[in-house]
Amino acid sequence: MSTHSEPSVSLRPAVTDDLKQIMEIEVQSYPEPWKKTHFLDEMQKSYARLLVLTDDDTDMIVIGYIVYWVQSSGISLLNVTVDPKWRGFGFGMKLMQAMIKEAVHEDIPRIVLEVREGNSHAIALYRGIGFQVTHTRKSFYSNGENALVMEIKTSDAPTTLQ
Repeated sequence: MSTHSEPSVSLRPAVTDDLKQIMEIEVQSYPEPWKKTHFLDEMQKSYARLLVLTDDDTDMIVIGYIVYWVQSSGISLLNVTVDPKWRGFGFGMKLMQAMIKEAVHEDIPRIVLEVREGNSHAIALYRGIGFQVTHTRKSFYSNGENALVMEIKTSDAPTTLQ
């Protein structure tokens, strides 16, 4: 657990000025991080959401971010990450809650994601929300690691997150 005291935070759509911090967090967090162009591409798509969790004091410190696609058949979670120094405060859950609220509000029936089989922290977060593994994609990642495909029906999401 970090020595930081928990800041007051808010969610907002990401802007290009956030990309430097997003990239710093991304590179620290993943063996195969997204490139800046991936984030820029997502910012241009009408069905994509790229939200950042920032401190309320300055609205400048990016604590975490979430990227997902909103389609009538379901939401696809692409990336959710919290800065390593801010993990353990429930910020990942706050990011997930924003996506779940949008799914409920827009009457979208399900949320689907892929997660590295070895990413036990993320899997625990998703299972805690109610996501279930539907199948495995063998050698999904370029390093040969399998991906677990997880899904939750929006109607099954905990009401505390809706």
